[in-house]
Amino acid sequence: MFDMRVTAICMIFSFVLSQFFIVLSCIIAVGTNLSQFICIGRFTAVSFQVLGHMKTILVLTLGFFFFGKEGLNFHVALGMTIAVIGMIWYGNASSKPGGKERQVYIPISEKTQKHGILSSQSELDLKV
Repeated sequence: MFDMRVTAICMIFSFVLSQFFIVLSCIIAVGTNLSQFICIGRFTAVSFQVLGHMKTILVLTLGFFFFGKEGLNFHVALGMTIAVIGMIWYGNASSKPGGKERQVYIPISEKTQKHGILSSQSELDLKV
């Protein structure tokens, strides 16, 4: 009788624990998606791609740390090392003046400025 109670308690505990980790996983996924949504408007395309690679390397590293080193071999470690070196190199290169992607501004012609009216093509150029 006592063994059945212990077994039932262990089953309930494992069910509640598994539900907790499922909810935690969902919360982390929503947070990741929100952070990517926020980053889209603030970074250039290349910076966003580098950020995505950094996230992938972090996920792989934590996976190897928590779940064992089954898939970790020389090629994986070398690839992750090269990616981290590339991220550091890109960060240094983009922090220098003129290192980031430049936005192209199309000047408004004097004729449209004098009349105060923009042509539809100029309005489209400015919106892009």
